[in-house]
Amino acid sequence: MFEILKETDKGRIGRLSLTHGTVTTPVYMPVATRGAIRVATLEELERLGYELILNNTYHLVLRPGLEVLEQIGGTHRFMGWKGNVLTDSGGFQIYSLKQSMKVRRSGLEFRSPIDGTKFFFTPEFVAHAQNVIGSDIAMQLDVCLGYPAPDNEAKKAMDMTLEWGERFLSVEPLQGQKRFGIVQGGFSKHLRRQSAVMTASLPFDGFAIGGLSVGEPEELMFELTNEVLDALPKNAPKYMMGVGDPLQIVELASMGVDMFDCVQPTRHARHGWVYSWQDGPQVIVRGKHKFDFRPLEYQPQYTYSYLHHLFKAGEPLGLLIATVENLSYMADLIKKLRMSIETGSVNSLKDEIRYQWRKRIIGE
Repeated sequence: MFEILKETDKGRIGRLSLTHGTVTTPVYMPVATRGAIRVATLEELERLGYELILNNTYHLVLRPGLEVLEQIGGTHRFMGWKGNVLTDSGGFQIYSLKQSMKVRRSGLEFRSPIDGTKFFFTPEFVAHAQNVIGSDIAMQLDVCLGYPAPDNEAKKAMDMTLEWGERFLSVEPLQGQKRFGIVQGGFSKHLRRQSAVMTASLPFDGFAIGGLSVGEPEELMFELTNEVLDALPKNAPKYMMGVGDPLQIVELASMGVDMFDCVQPTRHARHGWVYSWQDGPQVIVRGKHKFDFRPLEYQPQYTYSYLHHLFKAGEPLGLLIATVENLSYMADLIKKLRMSIETGSVNSLKDEIRYQWRKRIIGE
């Protein structure tokens, strides 16, 4: 399922063999939570070379519902997507419904924010749902915690996640489907390592690091990731959930992480941030762009001035152009990351991104 093609002290390049084709790692997965990218077409993703995107089980169960997906034959046919799909279990989204959510040993109980309908997600149901959805990679149900979290709560969530992992695996997978376990453990090195060792003892195809990038200091995230990676099997794919910051992606990939996802690039686009290697991220609604007739980096038929006008005028085309620009940047980032691992120039790539994202005031 996973082959390491090249490994250095600054990361590795691998190949995931999945039902809908091979995926080269490191890889960034655009987030199509409800079966759609906000705001871009899947044809654009295919043109940009993306091979793997993310859907969310929680959202697809709520809408359009498993009955629709079962009748049409899964999310690939429903979306018209030829590539691979990883489905998150929805545990994080359910956790965010704190007022209407209850964690029970058997699963997660919550009410739909759409119409108040009561749902009960068990590890077995989540496995079944991802079979119906037709996931190429299915994630187990886990218990998420925010930052900070006391060790006793983290231990309880970790133990429950491990138990749910076993139950998740008891359901027969879809033919060719790969299944990933999720390492929890809060913000304790001891619990993180313990969770990694115990999760690795289960017959998962790959492993995700969950419960980080939730507000903790960046250095703590890196320290805990190192602890987890050291305890997981070397030859399995490693997935850092919810990280989309370019510098963090390069840093984590240099530590041995293979897979990333985050809504950040598309969310930034909707709020008028346009990514650029030359100038860093630009806030397109600022007045200085009104007369900025430079072409965009990846869509030179458009100018910053035109995009500024579209956002100011409330034209939806602006959202599309900005989203495609940011997803183009992310695709380019991953290409540069793989090349830097090949050539041993990862530190230079970090310096370039750090200069653009951390050492300059956005928009200046």
